[in-house]
Amino acid sequence: MDNKWLMFKNYMHNELGITKEDIHQWIEDAVHEQAERLVKNEFKNFDVHSVVMRIINDERYYGSKHLKEQISHELTRQILQKMKFE
Repeated sequence: MDNKWLMFKNYMHNELGITKEDIHQWIEDAVHEQAERLVKNEFKNFDVHSVVMRIINDERYYGSKHLKEQISHELTRQILQKMKFE
C-alpha cells in the first residue's frame, strides 16, 4: 500500500506538477464555494415568521417572563448598535 501511494504521489508531483500546496488550495477553494452555496440557500429559505411561530408555540417560552426579557434585551442591543452618541 505504501509503495502504491508513493508511486501515485511521485506521479502527481513529478509528471503533473501538483504540489501539496496546490491540493490544499483546491480544497480551500472548494470548501469556500460550498459554504457560500449553503449560506445563500439557507438565507433564501429562511422564514422569520416560522421561526417566531416556533418560539411562540414552545411551551417553555410562551407567555413567559424569560421570552419577554430576551426580546427586550435584543431590541435594546440592536437599537444601541444603530445609535451614535456624541
